[in-house]
Amino acid sequence: MPKAQRLIVTSGLPGTGKSTIAEGLARAFAVPVFSVDPIEAAMWRSGLVPEDTGIAAYRVAEAMAGENLAQGLSVIVDAVNPVADARAMWRALSEQHHVPLKMIEIICSDEVIHRKRIEGRVRNIEGMPEVDWERVAERKAEYQAWTNDRLILDSAIDAPDVLIARAVDYCKPTR
Repeated sequence: MPKAQRLIVTSGLPGTGKSTIAEGLARAFAVPVFSVDPIEAAMWRSGLVPEDTGIAAYRVAEAMAGENLAQGLSVIVDAVNPVADARAMWRALSEQHHVPLKMIEIICSDEVIHRKRIEGRVRNIEGMPEVDWERVAERKAEYQAWTNDRLILDSAIDAPDVLIARAVDYCKPTR
C-alpha cells in the first residue's frame, strides 16, 4: 500500500468504538495512534488534577502528532473531539503540515447497545476510571454538531471488522 502521508482523526462519544477503529487503522497502515485518554491519565498520575488536563491532553496529542507529521510520518489521533474548536485544531495541524486530513466520526445509534458497552467496558488505562453512562450523557449534551466533511460509522449497525474496512478504504492514500 502507498505510504502517502496523512492525518487521521477518530472522534465520537465514549463507548462508540473510536479506539477500536483507530487501532484497526494503525494495524492496516502501520501508523502510530495518539490517544487523548492515556495522555490525560498520565497527567493525572503525575499529580495534575482532572480539571486542568482536558485541553492540555489534546494539546499534547497535537504536539506529538505535529512532531511525527514534521518527520514525514502519518498519524492517527483518537479523541472524543466533542466541540468545533477541537476539530478545528486538527484541520489547522493538517494545513500546517500540508497533509490530507481524514476525519471519522463513530456513532452508536442504538442507546441500549451503547449503554451496555459502557457498563461492561474495561479499558485498563492506569489512573483513569471507567466512564459511566451518566458521564456519557453529559458528554452527549456538550457534543456540538459537525460542520465539516467526515466519514460517519455506526457501530450499532456494523461489526468492528466491517467498520475498520470502511475506515481503511476512506483513509487510503490518494497521492
